[in-house]
Amino acid sequence: MLFVLNINFFFFFVFILFFLVGLMFHLYQLSLLLTYNFFFMNSCNFSLIFLLDWLSLMFLSVVFLISGCVFLYSLGYMSGDSYVIRFYFLVFLFVCSMFFLIMMPDLMCLILGWDGLGLVSYCLVIYYQSDVSLSSGYLTLFINRLGDLFLILSICWCMNYGCWHYFYLFTFDNLNIYMIFFLILACLTKSAQFPFSSWLPAAMAVPTLLLSFLHSSTLVTAGVYLIIRFSKFLSSDLIFFLINLSLLTVLLSGFGALYENDLSKIIAFSTMGQLSFMIFSIVMGSHYLGFIHLLIHAIFKSLLFLCSGIFISLLMGSQDIRNMGNLGLQSPLISSCFLISLFSLCGVPFYSGFFSKDLIIELVVLSEINFFYLLIFFFSIYLTLVYSFRLFYFLFICKINFMIFNLIDNKYMKVSCLFLLFMSIIFGSCQFWLLDLCYVNVFDEYYKFLIIFFFIYFFIYFNVFTMLNMNLSSFIVYFLSQMWFLPFFSSTFIVSKFFNKSNFLFSLIDLGWTEYLVFTTIYNLIKNLNMHLDSLHLNSLKMYMLSYLMFIFFILMI
Repeated sequence: MLFVLNINFFFFFVFILFFLVGLMFHLYQLSLLLTYNFFFMNSCNFSLIFLLDWLSLMFLSVVFLISGCVFLYSLGYMSGDSYVIRFYFLVFLFVCSMFFLIMMPDLMCLILGWDGLGLVSYCLVIYYQSDVSLSSGYLTLFINRLGDLFLILSICWCMNYGCWHYFYLFTFDNLNIYMIFFLILACLTKSAQFPFSSWLPAAMAVPTLLLSFLHSSTLVTAGVYLIIRFSKFLSSDLIFFLINLSLLTVLLSGFGALYENDLSKIIAFSTMGQLSFMIFSIVMGSHYLGFIHLLIHAIFKSLLFLCSGIFISLLMGSQDIRNMGNLGLQSPLISSCFLISLFSLCGVPFYSGFFSKDLIIELVVLSEINFFYLLIFFFSIYLTLVYSFRLFYFLFICKINFMIFNLIDNKYMKVSCLFLLFMSIIFGSCQFWLLDLCYVNVFDEYYKFLIIFFFIYFFIYFNVFTMLNMNLSSFIVYFLSQMWFLPFFSSTFIVSKFFNKSNFLFSLIDLGWTEYLVFTTIYNLIKNLNMHLDSLHLNSLKMYMLSYLMFIFFILMI
């Protein structure tokens, strides 16, 4: 316990240090590049580089803040775990991989952190050793390996330029379209965008406090961070491609959260939608606002997961929101933290999420965008409000449906939640005040009330349909709740082909006459030959004498 507390103090100290240094780097427009050259080969420079600018320092400060809160939270949540030391090592490797990913502006070195995140995430998904964890881990590993393949292809194409550094590549007006396309595909797989979205809800087999790592500041935000770094080279075709995929992912996650009953999966769907929201804002030209929203989202989403972990522990491991209800009476402090993080997710004034989401919405409205895309964008924000209200209704308004409660009174878990609560309230305003981000937008008032119009219209619409017993088709409901059948096409549809083929070969070879006629005959032939050679060796005086002389010769040589 003392070791973990020392790590917490170290992480909080590094958070304050990196935040202040990043603030200074932003105010004075500073950047520091540390490089060590290994060798040159075929006009390619192989070197180790660390980049210190306000983007990397701010991002890394948030990573250390959340990791410190998670370590403190784990003192209560993982207290009875037999393999808690393994858990600490995996989390520490996760933080180290994120450090390499953020601080290395070289694609060749960046793959160390990129690949480390995928490997450690697989180890964390299978932390609870069960069939569900194993299948989820395989799906996570498969899609992350696909993203690694795209990144390696981008690195290979980058050899044409003789270097893999950000700053060197920025000297070119434009890069090869295939290189950027492979890089964007790698980012989409890591950030769980359509059609690579199925692994994120499947990763719910992870311990609940680790979900704050996977969904807030590390794994899924790595792709968004890389898109921000290479946003200069996004062509019009790639921008159109990313706009369509981000809006599709927002709709996919919104409808998935509406029909989902698992608390962790609902928050995972909200993470997927917020990542699409960031990517949409980046490709619309406001990449700095997208980065600020990434930092703010990491804070309140971590608080949301830590509070949900306490609720799940209260209900003896049950994650179904239909079994929950009236949690405000059972745990008023944690319920308040959960509600404040939920308000930040919805962008309620004047919580931290409001400062970035409102400005992103205003910049999207003022940009030259298709009206159909604008309607989908506002409809996705409406879906966020609806599933947040549904979550609030089932957790705090409904009656208690599960009477067995495990009362938790752990000070470490509460202190970590309270610290993230404080940051969820002030972090958004501090970002804009301290970084001096002066965004002022003026536009027509009816855009402000468009979300309220959506909410009232669909509320009346669904109430009328409910009163008339005119529900939607069961196939449509099943289609929307199953992520448009993406989990099936990502896992079962592909894997079943290999399994059916392997089962056929097993029946033909191992269970058929081939095993008896071929392999048994070969085995008996080798066995008889070995016995014959052994008999010659053991019954020959020449062999004994030759072995003795060789032994004496080696002794004399030594």
